[in-house]
Amino acid sequence: MAQQAAGMAVTGLGSAPLDHLVQQLWQRQVDRGTVRVVVDPAPDPTWRDAESYWVLPGPATARLLVPAAGRKPAAASLHNYGRLRPWKTRVAREFLAAATLAGLVPGRGRLSVQVRTGAEGDRVAAGLPLAVISSQLGRGPGPRGRLYCSMGIRTGDNRKPTLQLIDGAGNPAGYAKLAWNAGSSEFIETETAVLSSVGPRRSAMRAPELLCSGTQGGFPFLVTAPLPADVRAVRGAVAAPTPAELYSLCPVERVDTVASTRHFQALLDRLATLSAAPGGASGGASGGALAASTGSLAAAVRGRDARLPVGARWHGDLVPWNTARDSAGQLWCWDWESAEADAAAGLDAVHWMFSVRRENRSGAVARNLQAAVNDAHLHLHAAGVRRDNWPDLAGIYALVVAERAWTLAAAQGSWANAWISKAELVDLVDSARKWIDAVSHR
Repeated sequence: MAQQAAGMAVTGLGSAPLDHLVQQLWQRQVDRGTVRVVVDPAPDPTWRDAESYWVLPGPATARLLVPAAGRKPAAASLHNYGRLRPWKTRVAREFLAAATLAGLVPGRGRLSVQVRTGAEGDRVAAGLPLAVISSQLGRGPGPRGRLYCSMGIRTGDNRKPTLQLIDGAGNPAGYAKLAWNAGSSEFIETETAVLSSVGPRRSAMRAPELLCSGTQGGFPFLVTAPLPADVRAVRGAVAAPTPAELYSLCPVERVDTVASTRHFQALLDRLATLSAAPGGASGGASGGALAASTGSLAAAVRGRDARLPVGARWHGDLVPWNTARDSAGQLWCWDWESAEADAAAGLDAVHWMFSVRRENRSGAVARNLQAAVNDAHLHLHAAGVRRDNWPDLAGIYALVVAERAWTLAAAQGSWANAWISKAELVDLVDSARKWIDAVSHR
């Protein structure tokens, strides 16, 4: 992996974490030569900083950027929402926040996003992502004050830049997500549409308010309102979602056949496209095995065409790390980018339980599927999912897991960064089909 040394420009052409960040945020301007991104730049009168960040822990292993714009914004970006983080991470960041307020530098390098001096550079700076978002929110050098941000660096298949916005006093000002390619654009557009519909509705489960959305560099972005400052992650003693909470923004609307739901129809279309694609992540012997397994399971689910409760939508990624409770007990849920309308009720509950088991390393993913459905029994009963239809719901969910992992791997041209291997996917899908076969032949 390439490393960035002091004074070295980050071009986005390498494989280091900072290159990934350039690819997602500033690549177009860097390629044009109107912006340069440099680690610890030497003074140069022809360039000026548009944005500046401390790199944690350091340039070669960058995982987090915090604003190098005074002690308060930097410290707050480390301190804010500490109860959403695992305790070890929280303690480490609190220590760094205190050290930063005391005047110490939190990272081992400074990343500068620079534009040329003069009017042309000012114009370029106004078109950078953070500047565009700040303008949309009515923030800037005027009375409402400039916005800063911290950002985590993501390198996985589903990577996209996310910006925790803060003001000069360190107060949270919003959370921004930006697309940078076709795949991430679809996610951002989906979340924007869902938040326009469900947020900021007061209900048992709440979504953050959509503050603004737009396009930057030809790709969409969105900004949501800050969460309450006292939110705590839904882990440990913090109660998991109740059935009333889970279905409050995803209400059951009817009972109908699986094949009638728009979600299942679209899912089968996506799987058919993946199966037909030549070469790459979907080709070869392993790809053929996955195509055969998903095809067999889809046929089994479609053949039974069970009648199930159908919800207005499903969140699509309801997991502990996308939820929190405030001090009043209100449940908050974000990351609606995987939501789909008209889906079998209970999928969110299965996904929650399956994800908890995966995080806890509770064994092979194939074994976790039926166990996760059993774990979700209260939510399934509340929605009216009959026990003899649990295998059908498991079959739909297994197809979702396969399609999502397969789609990301195909987009990357590799399974190297996938959280699940093709062999594990085949096992998962086959286990769902065997469960359906078992109940079909009783």
